[in-house]
Amino acid sequence: MTQNIKYIIIFLIISFTFLMEGIAQESYLLKELRIPQVAQENPGAIIPYDAHVCFPLLGKIHVGANLPISPYGDVMSLSDELLKKLKKNNAIRLWYQMDPIHFGFRINKKNYFSITTAIKTDMNITLKKDLFSFIVKGNAPFEGQELSFLGNDFLSFNLYAEIGLGYNREINDNISFGVNAKYLSGLFNAHTSQAELLLYTGEKYHALEIKHTLQGKIAAIVDIDSIVPGDIAKNLKNHGFAFDVGARYRINQLFEVSASVLDIGLIKWKTNAKQYSVDNKTFSITGMGYDDIISDTGLLRTNIDPNGYLREIADSIGNSLFSDLEETSSYIKWLNLRFNVGGSIYASPNDRFNFTFTGKFINGVFIPSGCVSYHRTCGKWFDFAIGNTFKTNAIFNPGLGMNLTLEVFQLYLAVDYTNTIIYIDRVKNLNVALGVNFVAPLSKAKVFKASYPY
Repeated sequence: MTQNIKYIIIFLIISFTFLMEGIAQESYLLKELRIPQVAQENPGAIIPYDAHVCFPLLGKIHVGANLPISPYGDVMSLSDELLKKLKKNNAIRLWYQMDPIHFGFRINKKNYFSITTAIKTDMNITLKKDLFSFIVKGNAPFEGQELSFLGNDFLSFNLYAEIGLGYNREINDNISFGVNAKYLSGLFNAHTSQAELLLYTGEKYHALEIKHTLQGKIAAIVDIDSIVPGDIAKNLKNHGFAFDVGARYRINQLFEVSASVLDIGLIKWKTNAKQYSVDNKTFSITGMGYDDIISDTGLLRTNIDPNGYLREIADSIGNSLFSDLEETSSYIKWLNLRFNVGGSIYASPNDRFNFTFTGKFINGVFIPSGCVSYHRTCGKWFDFAIGNTFKTNAIFNPGLGMNLTLEVFQLYLAVDYTNTIIYIDRVKNLNVALGVNFVAPLSKAKVFKASYPY
């Protein structure tokens, strides 16, 4: 059991690490700005430079979160009011991306090549409302009832490194397309394909019965039993590939449409791969009852050890859950595919209104979202975008993105879909991207009718 628990611990450590770095790979306003990184959201977007190179480690830092409740305001006050805000299924989604190296250059005016590297992670945990009800109220109010804590899309976690080669082609001022081909090296993966955790409270409410079904797999680049720095280089065996495709088309002086499909690919996980396969397994635990607290004489017992009961419950759950984790040779896991479909309406050469619909697939579950925005170009040195994102857990999510370019130095920042801009205790959605580039302006005075006028 000790070895298996270590795999769970390393998963929690990695999750916590990325939370501390900024609580991604999903963006809206970022792709409207005049920066080379737009090709990561749509490989067919116009790149208005002859060349670019990112500041080392700061080309792009992108972090984000979608939460069912506010981690500050709601969690700090567990009450019935919190339960009213929850749905039957509640997803916690976190993502992070850092680009250590990113550069590109134009050849023959219409062809743009780019080299990218990235560290990416995305995590999705889905919990049912019954679990929060159990935490807030305990199990006593549910005597004789069955509570459901987990669903099939319970867990999806990916951590991997990426090296990419991008190609963008401008056929003319109205049409462009592009593709990013990417090699992937998997670092950590955990996911479930089937999950169910049921809690039944008997007539004596401290008697609990837990029934679970779980099909899942886990792999880590480091052998957690003996972590040695050299092991990381030796265990770079989780190879994968992916590609992105995208295009844009300027219909006329007023309308433009675009589309992209991202992260079409997979990783074959070999290093320290394990699988978990349990179908409808049941075990019982006993909590502290009345007789454990009150003696036969009606007095409070003096030898009460609540921590002992908690340890017994934890050991019972741990022994049952982790004893079924077994080694497997390898397995294939597809990335969480994402697509964008959008359009723009040009009010003037410097003003345009944009709309985007985004779909993402996580553990086979389709997650929709959308955004409307306004973009303004202020000469060669500054542009900005403001907009609102529509998420399934909140309709009002305003955001602001801006880009400052002074000669060859470029600094950009986008704060996307915050569900509130005033009350910190209500924040549950956040998406932040920032970076520093050095760019080479176009060598000729070209006017991009489709996107970025000069």
